[in-house]
Order: sequence, then C-alpha cells, then structure tokens
Amino acid sequence: MEMGSNMKTHKPIIWITALLSTIGATANAAETADTLSWNCKNGDYEISCSDGKCESSDAHTPMDIHVAPDEISICAYTACWTGAPSVTQLSKGFLTVVGQGLVAQGDPENLLNASITIEVKSKVATVLVAGLFATPATCEPR
Repeated sequence: MEMGSNMKTHKPIIWITALLSTIGATANAAETADTLSWNCKNGDYEISCSDGKCESSDAHTPMDIHVAPDEISICAYTACWTGAPSVTQLSKGFLTVVGQGLVAQGDPENLLNASITIEVKSKVATVLVAGLFATPATCEPR
C-alpha cells in the first residue's frame, strides 16, 4: 500500500513538470513565429539567374540581409541597398518581405527590387533580387 500512495503523490508533480515543459516549448515556437526581424546570409553559395536559366556561382561574397517591419537591408559585394518594405506578411509559418526601389548607399540611381521569404520554423529563406539572382539563405531572428 505504501508504494501505491507514493506513486499517487508523485503523479501531480510529473504532470505539472510535463505541462510546464510543453508551455515553454510552445512559447519558444510562438516567439519565433511572431518574429518579424531577421538576419540572413547565403554563406555557402549564390545562384545567379539570367537569360531564362539559373546557375550556381563559382565564387561569391556572402550577402548580409536584414529584414524588419521598417527596413530591408541587402549587402552584397561592395554595395548595400536599403529601404522600407512595401510588403511584410506573416502567414502560416512564412514571413515574406518585399522591397521595391531599395536604394544603394552612395548611389541613389542604383535601385533594387527584392523579395525575401523565410520559413520561420526551419529558418531558411529564398532571396529573389529582380534580374540578378535567386538564392537560398539561412536566417536567425533578431
């Protein structure tokens, strides 16, 4: 009988521990899903597209990409383009940010149109820059 009564007293503790663990995991997942600010890089390679075909670039300088509700910044090679997003949408685990007419620092005539879509669970993005490249990237919430 003693054994059974000990088990009864431990069951609520086990249940509470499991519940708190679940709440913590759910809160962490919700935090990532609600994050609208990210840093992304294409450290491994770049895919350039032109004339109806896409190819992996042999040599590239990794891009540094920042997205937030109020600004997009794409730095590649020796230039950085920045501007306010024209679209920011979080839907069903995907964050899509579109920037139209992003301006190159020091060269206001050099404009860029880009779309970044991040799958927030895997932290993987596709980066599309009109007329230049389409490339995967890995991201971290800011």
